[in-house]
Amino acid sequence: MSAAGAVGCSLAGVSAYPPLVPEVALAGASILCAAGWVVASYRVRGKGHLDAPPRKARPDSKVLPYLFAFGVPVSTLAAFLLIFTPGSARGQWEERMETAGYGQYTVPVVRLAGKPEYVPEGEDNDPYYLSDVVVRVPFRDGAREVTVKGYSTAPEPPAPGTELEVYYAPGASDGPVSEHDRVDGDSTFLTWMTAIFVWPWVIIAGCCMKSYMEVSDLRRIRRFHPVVHLPALGILLAGVVLLLPMALEFPVAGYDRLPAFVAAFTPALALTWVAKASWGRC
Repeated sequence: MSAAGAVGCSLAGVSAYPPLVPEVALAGASILCAAGWVVASYRVRGKGHLDAPPRKARPDSKVLPYLFAFGVPVSTLAAFLLIFTPGSARGQWEERMETAGYGQYTVPVVRLAGKPEYVPEGEDNDPYYLSDVVVRVPFRDGAREVTVKGYSTAPEPPAPGTELEVYYAPGASDGPVSEHDRVDGDSTFLTWMTAIFVWPWVIIAGCCMKSYMEVSDLRRIRRFHPVVHLPALGILLAGVVLLLPMALEFPVAGYDRLPAFVAAFTPALALTWVAKASWGRC
């Protein structure tokens, strides 16, 4: 459950920027649970009597196949998305802009700051004008004139007195004033790209893995064998360690996102090891 919680926190963006305390804490708890399972399994292996009645076989879990099949691609996606988490400085700046009321507002044009550039019609666009305009922005500490470069309008260029929609934070006069969103734009783009292009492949990968999982295979995986499960646990532990430079924002040899990229492949690598090693013990 703690491992699922860590993956869920990562996908839901519980921590907007490092340090990713909830995710790291839940990942650490999952490692402790796995270590406890290993210790308990060793103790059970050392007990028992030859004349003891055999224990009843545990019923096959209906959830476990889905947990393995979809858990691996989803956890891989969660680790991959961690690469795109903004740094603490960027995250704190975005937080300050949002607190200051960042959003889209209508402001008047005072004057043009240059000659508008006409962009003719193309295969993917209608004709429009790009203009550098000076707008009056009513910040909370007083109105100011700010130049917005490359504002696009159609079918005519803006003129003094024209109302334009710009993004800015009324409570942060040192913040950006622009035609497009400079605070949430990147995260919104990433969210849509993930929803449209990534999640379908995650679902397809989970369905494919589920179709190849037999009940007998899962029964072998559940049975503890040191040569099978200890290396897999080591692989997963290495993945968590590789995520720490990015999650806690302390570069190692100048890198923090590269180790997180490598860590994204450890869930699949661990499952592959368990599957091959278990099959070799048949």
